[in-house]
Amino acid sequence: MILLDDAQSTASIPTSRLYQHPIARWCIESQKTSVEDELATRQCLKEISEALARGEYVVAAFAYELGRQLQNLPWRPSNHPLIQAWSFTSYKALSKNEVDDFVSKSIENLPPDSRSAGVLNLKTSIDKHHFSKDIARIQEYIRNGDTYQINHTYRVTGELYGAPLALYKRLRERQPGRFGAFIEDNSCCILSQSPELFIQRTGDTLKTMPMKGTASALSDTPSHLSQDPKNQAENVMIVDLLRNDLSKLCLTGTVIVPELFQVSRHGDVLQMTSTVEAKAKPNLSFLDVLTAVFPCGSVTGAPKKRSMQIIQDLEPLDRGYYCGALGWLDPQGEFAFSVPIRTIEADRNLHSHSTAFVLGIGAGITSDSDSKQEWEECLIKSAFLTALPSAVGLFETILIKNGQAQNILSHLDRMKLSAAKLRIPFDIEKAQELIQANIQGIDLHSSYRLRLDLDSQGILHINTAPLDSISKNVKIFWAKDLFSNPEESVMFSGNALLKHKTTCRHTYDHAWQVAASKGGFDAIFINEKGFVTEGGRSSIFIKKTGSIQWLTPPINAGVLPGIMRAEVLNDPQWNARESNLTVEDVLVADEIMLTNSLRGFMTAHF
Repeated sequence: MILLDDAQSTASIPTSRLYQHPIARWCIESQKTSVEDELATRQCLKEISEALARGEYVVAAFAYELGRQLQNLPWRPSNHPLIQAWSFTSYKALSKNEVDDFVSKSIENLPPDSRSAGVLNLKTSIDKHHFSKDIARIQEYIRNGDTYQINHTYRVTGELYGAPLALYKRLRERQPGRFGAFIEDNSCCILSQSPELFIQRTGDTLKTMPMKGTASALSDTPSHLSQDPKNQAENVMIVDLLRNDLSKLCLTGTVIVPELFQVSRHGDVLQMTSTVEAKAKPNLSFLDVLTAVFPCGSVTGAPKKRSMQIIQDLEPLDRGYYCGALGWLDPQGEFAFSVPIRTIEADRNLHSHSTAFVLGIGAGITSDSDSKQEWEECLIKSAFLTALPSAVGLFETILIKNGQAQNILSHLDRMKLSAAKLRIPFDIEKAQELIQANIQGIDLHSSYRLRLDLDSQGILHINTAPLDSISKNVKIFWAKDLFSNPEESVMFSGNALLKHKTTCRHTYDHAWQVAASKGGFDAIFINEKGFVTEGGRSSIFIKKTGSIQWLTPPINAGVLPGIMRAEVLNDPQWNARESNLTVEDVLVADEIMLTNSLRGFMTAHF
């Protein structure tokens, strides 16, 4: 499914496009030599042209690295596809309201635990100090006359949780743009909130809208940005470059700049663009257009070829589709492509369903750039994702016994670590004070269940209730036997949220509650590899026949690092270790033990 999403699309002029059920796919990987790369590219574009000639509609994504070939730069192999494209018999034009409805209804059809989506474990490929050193090198190139401006970039990486479409919904609400895109094809996803038009053909008019100039909409004004000399200089350099690029494709004297220094708001970011237009020469091929203008000068620098050489020396990582091109081609000859900035590439491991992502971020560097200000600009640009609030909260269930909170430091340390991964504010001292205040004056002869919740905004909530007594020998079920669709019970070992005690646990709660309704205590889950993981509210240990050692599934099977689980593993008297367990291992075990913080240790049986 491919959605090209224009936040300004209306019912009278529906400019968003929904493509479904592709009839052809292309994926061009980097070859062993530059000659093979060029042959593969030309063959792909030839086949795309043939599809268009047959009346098909095409969506295509071009990696920045394709520009090395088109600009005759030294060849370097890439681990990223140079081109991906899809053709369709038709597409559906949608207004913004229709896109809103389509996305919302699609998410409603997802499993409940997939609807809460976000990112965690964020890292940057360079730090502020490294970035500053790179800026100094770029300015040395400028002083030596190699270039006037360089667009310097780095990467933000992490893990995605929940359904990619659910994350896309959150991001489009946070930073709506003219050139949004959601592409999901097998294990790969592209989530773009790009505000920048790269190249568009309407009739015989070619148009480009280079974007240079950024400020925070929270602390700056459009007029201040548009009148800022440094940002104006940056913008004019790239406008001149693109005027020159378009002149290779267009009739003499037709290149114009109808708009200069136009500022628009995208979420919390102000962006300055200019518009360049020209009349195309007759019989232009799409390869002619790509060769003349790709990649967009706003993401290279000026002059383009030398700037790209410097970028290749400075940046060890491929940019991929970031700074490349993403858009559509119609059989009538018209097309429109964005520059995929503010764009996430996510790759799901189909065996574990873990989803790693990369986001490219950059800034235009000139002779008068200040490295601190440029770094701050990068933080502003990336904030639509890096400052995205968590979609889930955290909680701890703590046993109150003899008037004391049991294992309180272990519980709070776990919450602290998880909060850091999910970027949720957490005041551990305030949490301790809240717990102590809550248990003052309780009956010292009774046990209680205290639940401490930390919501996605960092606000703490607490609830205490008497703990009912249960048997120390409990009945358990297999979770797959309690779901109408057993596939819904499969836990995916790569799901990053399984390592954290989050409020996103509909599947777990459903399983143990059904088990309880049938006279049991818990239901045991299995992951996609067929290994046992844990219960909906407990960790599981077994002893194999003839063994004196307890075994429990490892964390990487998709298991919460339980407090009592850790106590058993860390106490030599228990003689316990981690091991992948099969269903058969559990069924033939001499002993089965469940643990959780409220109930301690329980023997279990099916």
